[in-house]
Amino acid sequence: MMRFKAMDPIWEKTWPENWPRNGVIDGKDPLFQNLYDNATRFRDKPALIYYGGIITWWELRDMVLRAASGLQKLGVTKGDRVYLGLQNCPQFYIAFFAAHSLGAIVVPGSPMFKAGELTYALNDSGAKVIITEEDIFPIYQIIRNDLKSVESVVVTSLGEYLPEEPYPAFPLAVSSTIEPSSDYMTWPELMNNSPIKKFADVTLSDIALLQYTSGTTGYPKGAMLTHGNIKHRGVNDSWMHDDAHDYIHLACMPLFHVTGMGNHLLCPAYCGGTVVVMVRFEPEAVLQAIERYRVTYLCSITTMDIALITHPKFNDYDISSIRGMTMGGAPLPPNIQQKYEDIGLRLAEGYGMSETMSTMTWNPFDRIKQGTVGIPIAHVEVRIADKDNIEKNVPLGEQGELWVRGPSVAAGYWNKPEETAETFVEGWIRTGDIATMDEDGYVTLNGRLRELIKASGYSVFPAEVETYLYQHPAILECCVIGVFHEYRGEDVKAFVVLEPEWVGKITEEELVAWAREQMSVYKYPRTIEFRDELPKSGTGKIMRRILKAEEDA
Repeated sequence: MMRFKAMDPIWEKTWPENWPRNGVIDGKDPLFQNLYDNATRFRDKPALIYYGGIITWWELRDMVLRAASGLQKLGVTKGDRVYLGLQNCPQFYIAFFAAHSLGAIVVPGSPMFKAGELTYALNDSGAKVIITEEDIFPIYQIIRNDLKSVESVVVTSLGEYLPEEPYPAFPLAVSSTIEPSSDYMTWPELMNNSPIKKFADVTLSDIALLQYTSGTTGYPKGAMLTHGNIKHRGVNDSWMHDDAHDYIHLACMPLFHVTGMGNHLLCPAYCGGTVVVMVRFEPEAVLQAIERYRVTYLCSITTMDIALITHPKFNDYDISSIRGMTMGGAPLPPNIQQKYEDIGLRLAEGYGMSETMSTMTWNPFDRIKQGTVGIPIAHVEVRIADKDNIEKNVPLGEQGELWVRGPSVAAGYWNKPEETAETFVEGWIRTGDIATMDEDGYVTLNGRLRELIKASGYSVFPAEVETYLYQHPAILECCVIGVFHEYRGEDVKAFVVLEPEWVGKITEEELVAWAREQMSVYKYPRTIEFRDELPKSGTGKIMRRILKAEEDA
């Protein structure tokens, strides 16, 4: 008997007309097979536009099948893990679907990973092949002797598919070719193969992605997302946005993250839309791209939206082609929302997690409630559980823990049965977020059970940062909290007790500099404060909330 009951779906009365009332994801084929359909339907239509360089749907299909053949020669078969350490570029799209064509599991990793993070992700996932950029390869060389499963490395340049005169101007100095080496295979060598003739036998229940998400304890966990999960996301996004093959997406959100991946990779793959691919976010370059390529849709985070609308040249560019913008990461300040509304744009905020392939609730464009993360989307069930008795749902308007269930919820955590059992319960995922629901079904987030830090839209869990800090021999004890930052939302701060023999021999600034080399730019502590001791409970547990209260005061 199921102990945990969903709330009555009062939100369905609020759904727009174009949202489906019933039915399930169409067909049994995984999403990568849509490439064949799109290549036939939209043969010469641009699938990707990379700073003016165009790859048509037919060309993308051919590239995917050739890359799959190259991976096959490296020994990749169904169930093997292929790690993608790439910024936004055509190679991400090609490698993503090439791996899936063989039934392999994609492990998307942040290009910002430093040595410790990269070592953990590769070893935990058991990655067989790495596909990465030339600037990241030196990190691999440092850690190569610590890796357990990697057999082959493919190195590419972000300049590989750039036209002679990129527009907007390309933001990085890159080479267009990589010199051959015995240490790696170059991207052209991977692509110099005849296309595969047959897809692997893949079902919707097979694992497609290991999406690493920071945890409340220790190292990150790999959320096991199936082909059914990612197909549901692509199909559902098209319903919610009223998306179609004539949409032109702008991908400036990282594709290695589920938000950028869902909005600007999975959804266009399902619909046959066009994606303008930008290697990173730069406000004026985004405005130039919207004007030149007549972009209709983009997804962003709050800091991006602020940077765009407040850019001194904002009014110099024509962005009238935009039909919709979605955002998340942190609440949008009312004055910024008003600036967008003054030009006829409403930014729709949503909510999701890596474990849910992102979106589970969303504000429909025509009925946004500011301050909320919207209503549950199609096929999603929600409950707001009593924190003291999780079998009970709280009344509308009262705070409880948000639980969600639906076709995009992951199958669990990779090789972590205890964490899986704790988080995934009877098909539900316990989000750890405190929320309320109003009479129309709109969800408002009120805080976090898990002491999550949101830095520039990225999720940072204190326990993960602490795990890396403890690798420094000077640190006896540490505790990490989030502190307010006007632009980034929150910054990371660490309180540190030094080992006695290190007192007076290392400065706080030196520890910050060390941490910068161990963790991603959004994750390392911007400030470190030395303490003689940290506040503790009677059982010896460090009292994070006391440090947080002191800082807030």
